[in-house]
Formats: sequence, structure tokens, C-alpha cells
Amino acid sequence: MLRYFRHIGPSAVFAVFFGALLLRLPALFTVTASPETLNGVVFEPFFNTVRQWPWLSLLLGFLVVFSQAMLFNRLCNLHDVLYTPTFMPAWFFILANSIFPENLHINPLMVSNYFIIGSFAFLFRMHQSDQSPKLLFYAAALLSLGSLFVTEYLMASLLLLIATIIFKNVGFRDLLAIVTGTLIPLGMIWSFYYLNNQHFDFPIPKYNLKIKFDTAVLRFIALTYFFALAFSGLLKSGLHYFKNNIKTRRINLLSVTFFVFAIFIMLLKIDHLRLYTTITNCGLALFAGYFLLGEKGLRLKGLLHSILILLLLLSLYGDRLRDWLF
Repeated sequence: MLRYFRHIGPSAVFAVFFGALLLRLPALFTVTASPETLNGVVFEPFFNTVRQWPWLSLLLGFLVVFSQAMLFNRLCNLHDVLYTPTFMPAWFFILANSIFPENLHINPLMVSNYFIIGSFAFLFRMHQSDQSPKLLFYAAALLSLGSLFVTEYLMASLLLLIATIIFKNVGFRDLLAIVTGTLIPLGMIWSFYYLNNQHFDFPIPKYNLKIKFDTAVLRFIALTYFFALAFSGLLKSGLHYFKNNIKTRRINLLSVTFFVFAIFIMLLKIDHLRLYTTITNCGLALFAGYFLLGEKGLRLKGLLHSILILLLLLSLYGDRLRDWLF
């Protein structure tokens, strides 16, 4: 099955589309209510309204994730993030957003990935150092907007500083671009609310640091297995680090930095783990796809991929299957 995603072309696009559709199609017949979304987020009334129609929530979730997968895949191919053009990042982005049933529905964390992918689009061009202030400004502005859904993205300003160090020496204009890019969007949003005589409440994070395990152990096995593939991809990337050109090396370092940052946020929000795995999609897709890419050990890689698909299906529909059988 992996062979459909190893190349680029119309057939690979159709494979990603129908693969994502088949993963979600059973949910239309097994889901009777949309799961709870996060409270205190921007556009909360919209998400609460959509929850009243599970089929609409699933449809919007599918459209959002598929469009993000295509954008992320194009970005990876455009900047040679992997050593060959492929649709593996798109396919594994779809799989990463299919670990828990909550991930199938439209939710604020899913929407926030647009801002992450958009910031990558600017940061991946940082090898053009003469444009770095402008690129950093736009990347900071997108992450600032993303903080309306995931407040912790405000800390990404520190990551932008690390990103600058990865690509070039840090200058005053770079620091100014990061600060202004972070503050200006928030100031504009506050001004809009103020002019319309409305009160703007910035989402304030709360940390319980208590994980809620349920009886669906297979869901956490699927999560652990996916992360094991991603960390194997990280190891493979490290072993092949000096085989890549300088641009790809720096982009890989940047990707690792953001992946670690996303995992850190996920652990801070461990009481909502099943929702917050969504923000790790880019890292999971990139490194798990990288690990299973290549011509060596095709049978083993195909087996590992098949196990992943099986675990995801059991995670999504295992409860329904158990009720049907017993």
C-alpha cells in the first residue's frame, strides 16, 4: 500500500484522498454525537454549533485535514525536506490526525495547524538570509494568531529565535521582526473588539497535568506506536544528517525543534491528551513518513505501515466493534 504514496502524481493525490475518506467513512454510521471541544477558545460558539450535527463536524474535519495535508506535502517537496518528492508527508499527516475519534471532528486545535504550516512556509525560506526579518515577521504573526487557539504558541517567539540561530547570525532587525510580528496581530484583534464595544478575553491556559486513562487501551497503543515510528525517523534523519545539503540540514533541525516544542505543549495539556496530539501532526507526519520512505526493506516497512493502519482502526472503531461482537 505504501507504494501509492512514494511518488508524486495524480494517482497519489487520489490515494491520499480516498485513504482519508475510508478512514472516516465508518464514523458517519457509528458516531451519534460529536465529542466535547475545548472551552474558552476563539469562535467557541461556532464549534459548539457544529457539534450539534456530527456529520457536519466530520465533513468539516475531513476537508480541513485533507487541505492541510496537501499544503504540508507541497511545502516539504518544494523545499526538499525529504530527499525525494513524495506524498508520504500528506498520507502520514492524515494518519496522525486519525489516532483518536476526537481527531476526526472539527476542533480549534485542528484549525491551529493552518498557522503552523503557514509559519513553516516562511521559516523554510530562511536560508535566504537577506530576507530574514520579513520572513520572521510573517512567521511570528501567524504563530501569534495561532495562539488564539493554542495559547502556548506565544512561547514560539523563543523558537523563532532558535530558528534564526539555525540559519544565520541573529541581528537587531531579526529580533525586532519577531517582537512586532507577535504583538501587532494581537493588538489589531484587541482594537477590533474595542471599536465594536466588545470585550476580548484571551484564552488563559490551565494545567492539571493528570492523564485520564480509559478502558480503550488500544488507543494509547496506537499513539505510542506512531510516536515510536516518528522517533525512529528522527534517528534515521540523524544518521543521514551529513548526506543532505546544508539547506535540508537546517530545515530538519528546525522541524525537530518545532516537533519537540509541540510534544512539550502536549505534555503540559496531558489531561486533554487525545485532543492535543493534533498539534504534533506535522512532526509525526514528517518523521514517521521519512522512516518508512526508501527502497530498502520494503516488506518490513509495508508490515510496519499495515500494523499502524490496524492500530488506528482499532483505536477509532474498536469500541463499536466490541459492542457489535459481544
